[in-house]
Amino acid sequence: MKVGMITIGQSPRKDVTSEIRGIIGKVEIVERGCLDGLTEEQIRSLKPDEGEPFLVTLLRGGSSIQVSRGKVIDLIQKRVGELEKENVNLTVLLCTEDFPEFKSEKPVIEPGKLIYSVVQSVITKDRKVGVLIPSFGQMEQARKKWNKMNPVITAVSPYENQEKIEEAAKTLKTKNVDLTVLDCIGYTRQIKRKVRKITGKPVILSRTLVARVLKEFINFE
Repeated sequence: MKVGMITIGQSPRKDVTSEIRGIIGKVEIVERGCLDGLTEEQIRSLKPDEGEPFLVTLLRGGSSIQVSRGKVIDLIQKRVGELEKENVNLTVLLCTEDFPEFKSEKPVIEPGKLIYSVVQSVITKDRKVGVLIPSFGQMEQARKKWNKMNPVITAVSPYENQEKIEEAAKTLKTKNVDLTVLDCIGYTRQIKRKVRKITGKPVILSRTLVARVLKEFINFE
């Protein structure tokens, strides 16, 4: 079994794939990044315009950047095609944004659609969903995505220090949320544990949820 994985930034994303491997076991992973092979000038050209929806991702050196959602869609499609030529059995997009359907002869797992469906299946109208996103500049994007679920949305980058993550979790606690969604693939198990401890309520971590669904695809037992 060969699994393709696409990050919005630059590959490899060992911080993500190491936690996924811990769940799915020994599977060959072929990584591609939307920004792989691009020059600094080309990367700068992907910067979002004022008020434009954007994504937060990592460069290979570890620094985080913002890129236009609209400008990376074609790059994602290109990486999907490249991975098909690598004969992957399926591809996982390492991003929780809601994208249009990509053309592919193999399955493409989109975490954004997956997570939304899971939360929708367990949350009733009288319950509050806490949503943690990487940037306050993405608030309108998040409201549009989660508006049917009585969301309480706040922001902290998964690449911030622990103190800021604790502050965000305390905000959700004061709003008495019933469930928190860590709506970015960059959030870690450590962050999940911290948010769970502070809020005292269940927390859904994007990367491990995706890994468990992926395991269903690759498990032949």
